[in-house]
Order: sequence, then structure tokens, then C-alpha cells
Amino acid sequence: MMKACRYLAAGRVLQTLSVFVVGLCSLLIMLAGPAWAQTKATTESLQSQIEALQQQIDALKKTTQSQNTPAAASAPSQTASSPGGGKLLFTNTDVKITLGGFIEATGIYRDRFMGSDVNSKWNLGSGGFPLQNSPNYYMNETRGTARQSRLSLLAQGQEDYASLAAYYEMDFLGGGSGTSGNSVESNSYNPRVRHLYATYDSKGGWHLLAGQAWSLITMNKKGIVPRQEVTPLVIEAQYVPGFTWTRNPQVRLVKDFGSMVSVGLSVEAPQAIITGGGLPSGSSANYTFRLFNPANFADVTSTTNNSNIPGSLSLDQYPDIVGKVAVDPGFGHWEAYGLGRFFTDRTLVNGSRSNETTFGWGAGGAVLLPVIPKYLDFQGSFLAGKGIGRYGSAGFSDAVVNPITGKLDPITEVAALVGLVAHPNDRLDIYGYAGMEQVAGKGVFNAGAFSAGFGNPAYAPQSLIQEGSTASSALVQANTAEQATVGFWYSFYKGKHGLMRLGLSDSYTRLRTFNLPSENINIVMMSLRYYPF
Repeated sequence: MMKACRYLAAGRVLQTLSVFVVGLCSLLIMLAGPAWAQTKATTESLQSQIEALQQQIDALKKTTQSQNTPAAASAPSQTASSPGGGKLLFTNTDVKITLGGFIEATGIYRDRFMGSDVNSKWNLGSGGFPLQNSPNYYMNETRGTARQSRLSLLAQGQEDYASLAAYYEMDFLGGGSGTSGNSVESNSYNPRVRHLYATYDSKGGWHLLAGQAWSLITMNKKGIVPRQEVTPLVIEAQYVPGFTWTRNPQVRLVKDFGSMVSVGLSVEAPQAIITGGGLPSGSSANYTFRLFNPANFADVTSTTNNSNIPGSLSLDQYPDIVGKVAVDPGFGHWEAYGLGRFFTDRTLVNGSRSNETTFGWGAGGAVLLPVIPKYLDFQGSFLAGKGIGRYGSAGFSDAVVNPITGKLDPITEVAALVGLVAHPNDRLDIYGYAGMEQVAGKGVFNAGAFSAGFGNPAYAPQSLIQEGSTASSALVQANTAEQATVGFWYSFYKGKHGLMRLGLSDSYTRLRTFNLPSENINIVMMSLRYYPF
């Protein structure tokens, strides 16, 4: 009986609580109804602000992840000669702007007088190797320069399906304004544009680049990615003979096949280095070189056959075509590439005028290996073919005028470079490179008192090895440039105010000419660079 009473009492308590809870909820609903009607607009406004804030948080997460993502373990640790990663200026939900570059003061010593700035010339002519008949051969030079200092600006945007970027980089090494500059191997007009391009990278592995950038033939660290090129760490702005490159306008398309293989094709702005091969000047208007008359080979003085070759800007009708395959198998980076070129001139042969185009080509490969991961890297590259002089740091001629047909004959050349870069710690890089470029002679043609061709022994009189000789050296032709260079970069300050580095390099270069003793030059450079970004 007592137990039944307790159950009954408990049931009444629960019933009372249920009624209370139901009543309280009903009261809250009735009270909340008017309040909800009054605050609905405010709630929606708050919600939209929260969503906008979440988008900013997501964008910040992506930025942080991209900045903190470590390099793949198999990727070599070698860096380009400009290690400053840049400083983020500002960002919003759409575009991130990064400022980069460095200020450099460089001291230069050469044991023979070249009269060049920090960009030496590994060839003959003004600003290049002096021959023994010149007083410059017996004089050294010491100079300072700050013209290699650079400024860069990178704009980046991110979508769910693609990434967009625009990059601009400049320095002060231009050759001047008007016709004093050229674009043979890099844009050298003032102010000099090193890079100026835009990129579009899709999530599907397609990469589009348009603008002025390193040639596709220049080696990359991983895949085929801009701003990840492997350039020699030297202070010298003309790098090392054997290093193959240009920086010129192009349109490039790259496709990634997984994380291992990338295939690229680039259509690049043409420019040709042409030599007349000793042909005498022509007399017909708008034509440059007098040809040997095929009908009367010895009668060179009376013929009017000429070939039209412009000066600082070559006559180009077709672009250079570069293809590359890059493979990252898990140990190092491997590349194979090919190059197609077209050389055009306007000829007048036996009264017949026509446009003549000849084909040049090149093929090569490159490798970047972590010999001791994070501590020692090896790099090697080569390019061989006909008409590839423009792509070598020595700047040898691409083609020579054929004195019979007036067509441009591409010159056979090979270029090769090997290097070792050590990283004892995160402040010190020690490097050594050995490179060479060599061209082969073409046919030698003689007609009466005149001769022409490439590698003609008549262009190298032995009297040129004597100081004060009045013999002309204008037609002396170089066939090999070889160099060994060593140096280091030491970052003696790394902190919140940027990076400051001290660099020292010593190079020994030998230039061989056809039928004359080889010439050599020793160059020492010291650089102090501050990367505030």
C-alpha cells in the first residue's frame, strides 16, 4: 500500500513537471515570436558577415599552407642566385602581392682589360677578349658596379579550379636606349626587363605562360615551373660558358602527367647572330654582302650578287620552337629538350631576288641530382646542334652567309656545363662549375683576292700575336670558350629585417680562335647583397 502511494505521488510530480515544461516552452515561443520578427533582418546581416569572415579565414589558410609547404624530399636543395623569397605587401580575398629583389654592390677585377660591367663577354670584340696586338691585353681593370640590383613584383590569385599569377622583374644592366640595346639573348634596353609574364595553372595539370621569361630550354628544379629555374650561382651576370638560356617573349604550354612527368612546348621570339664570313661589302642598294658569282667564280669584283642581312635586329620570319620533357622519378630531376630555328635572308643571285630560309636545330638534356641530400648537389646539361649560338652564354654566331648561294648556313656547335654546389649549413653555399662551348668551321671559299667562310685561316695572321701589329683583327673568329669558376655565398645576417649575403668568385676562362694561340683571362668578383624582402 505504501509502495503504491509512493508511485502515485511520483506520477503526480512528473505530471506536474510536464505541465510546467510545456507551459514554459509555450510561453517562450509566444515571447520569441515578436522578437524573431523584429531581429530577422539583423540575424541575416550577421550571418552574411560570418560567411565573409569565413572566406577570409579560408584564404589565409591557403596562403599559410602555400608558404609553409616543405619541398619534396627528393627535390635537390639548390637555389637560384636570388634566394630572397619576397615579402608579402598585402592580400585580400582575391589577390596577393609580393615584393622581392635585392640591392647589390659588386667589385670586379680582371687581369686583362675588357671594358665590361658585371656581365663579361666570353667572345671577341668590344667588351670581350683582347688579342695580343692590343694594349688592352697587357692591362688589367678594376671597377665597381651596382647595376645588377633587382626589383620584382609578384601578383597571385587563387580560384577553386585554377591559380593565376603575374611576375615582373627588372635590373639596371640595359645597354641603353634606341639601337644601342638588343634582344639577342636577353632584353637589354633601358630600363631592362628581365621578366614580365602572366601564368594560368589549372587544377587539371595545365600550365600557360605568356610574356618574357627564361627560355623553356633553361633547366628547372622540379617539373616545368617558372621562377624555379636552375641558374649558376655565380656573381657574373653572363653566367658561365656552356650554360644554355635566353630570356625573351614566348607563349608556353605545359601539361603535368601526375607528379612525375611534365611535357612543355614553347613558341619563343626569334633573334639570330649572323656573320658575313669575310664577304666584301656590296654596292646594290638595300643589300649588305657581295656574293661570289657562281657563273664566274673568280669575278667577285664585277658581280652584283648580294645578300641582305640587317644589323642589330635580325630578319626573322618564324619563331624559335622549344619542346621539353621533365621527369622527377624520386631521385633528382631529369630533362630532355629539342630546339627548332629558322634563318631567313633576302638574296640577289644572278639577277634573281628571293627570300631564302634555312633550318637550324638543337637537342640536349639536363640533370639535377642530390648527391648528398640537402648537403651536396650535382648539375649537368648539354646542347648540340646547328645554329644554336644564341642559346649559349659565349654568344657565338648562329649562321654564316654562304658566299655562293647567299643563304644562311647554320654553324655546328656543342655546349656543356657541369657543377657542384655544397650547402654545409643554412648560411653557406659553395659552388664550382666547368663549362665549354665549341663551334666547328664551315667551308672556306676563295675568289681572286677575296676569301670568305667560317674558320678561314686567312683571317688570323700570325702578326696579331705581336703588340702594335697593324694587321686587322676584325675577322678573327673564335671557336671555343672554356671556363672553370669557384665561389661561395655566406649569409652573415638572417633575421626579421631580411637577408644580407657576401659572395666571392674566381673564374679562369680560355678562348680559342681559329689558327691563333688561345687567349685567357682571370676574373675575381666580390658582391654584397641585401635582400630586404
